[in-house]
Amino acid sequence: MAIGMETEPIVNFDTLRLILDNMVDGVIVADDQCNFIVYNSKAQEIIGRNVTDSKQEGWPSYFGIFKSDQITLCPSDELPMTRAIRGETVFQEEAWIRNENIADGVWVSINATPLRNEMGTIVGGVGVFRDITSQKQAAQKIEQAAQDLAKSHKELQNLAFAVSHELQGPISIVTSYLNLLSIRYKDRLGADADEFIDKVVNASKIIERMLDDLWIYARINKQETEAREISLTGLVDDLLNEMHSKIEKNRVTVTREILPIVRGHKAQLHYLFKAVLDNAIDFQKPECPPQIDIRVNEESESFWFSIEDNGIGIKQDECREIFNLFHRIHGKPEGGRTGMGLPIAKKIVEHHGGQIYFESLTGSGSVIRFSLPKTDA
Repeated sequence: MAIGMETEPIVNFDTLRLILDNMVDGVIVADDQCNFIVYNSKAQEIIGRNVTDSKQEGWPSYFGIFKSDQITLCPSDELPMTRAIRGETVFQEEAWIRNENIADGVWVSINATPLRNEMGTIVGGVGVFRDITSQKQAAQKIEQAAQDLAKSHKELQNLAFAVSHELQGPISIVTSYLNLLSIRYKDRLGADADEFIDKVVNASKIIERMLDDLWIYARINKQETEAREISLTGLVDDLLNEMHSKIEKNRVTVTREILPIVRGHKAQLHYLFKAVLDNAIDFQKPECPPQIDIRVNEESESFWFSIEDNGIGIKQDECREIFNLFHRIHGKPEGGRTGMGLPIAKKIVEHHGGQIYFESLTGSGSVIRFSLPKTDA
């Protein structure tokens, strides 16, 4: 409803004062000479000072207004209220306030705007500010926790890197001597001894492969070469030639679409496709030759790849665990598998900025879907 000239004001001064004093934000209004003319009780509570006992040139030291480093006093001409009176609009600027009345200090977020009359002339400024100390402290704790987590993660990566590197030599020696023991003393120590030696030899080979995989896993984020454009059609064809013996032995049929060019690390992408193909071949149905279909769908920012097989599949609830380190479907390293192939594949995809998913049902085969960002034009 429009208010005419004779209409009684809806809000009188006392009501306005009541409204201001019940606000959760501090409110201060100054005239164009930087004299405070309106303020509420919350403003004085937050800043710990009597607002009327100050002059503009002394605001920084009187109120104890510091920059975000919590050390440097904010110059009076850079204060939000001063800038508002000059005609600037200040939005959510943070400051640290500390004086003898608030020795622990408070963080405030300040909004300030020019105060204009009916003619548009600046006649002062309005400042509204809020105590954000608790939010700031919570954010700092989260940031510190993130830094601690990142440091811990890096230390674990360095440990895995060092352990895998240092153990490769001794394990290689153990494996070599066990092989010699198997060759020289086979059929000479009895059937039980032959069985025990074979088991130890196989176990040592699995440990050796596991260390190799751990070495790869630890080095993914330590990639020393620059990412470059890679034709995935050529990469997958080279990989299929490399796996020819395994593919022929298992009577595998592989079909693929024309694959795109992406930007990445060739050795990592080679491992990614090999790990997924190995998984599809290794978990085949008895008397059912594996069929593997490699497809790609283009989206606005990524290519989504799907590698589908007709193997034994797994339970739906196990799909969430398939990318866990050392996870094995049958709980033991059958066929020399280390339980690290798909976790490494996941880390490679994420290192390239993509996502990866595993979909399966028992007896109905599996589909691994992953994305890789498009090459910048």
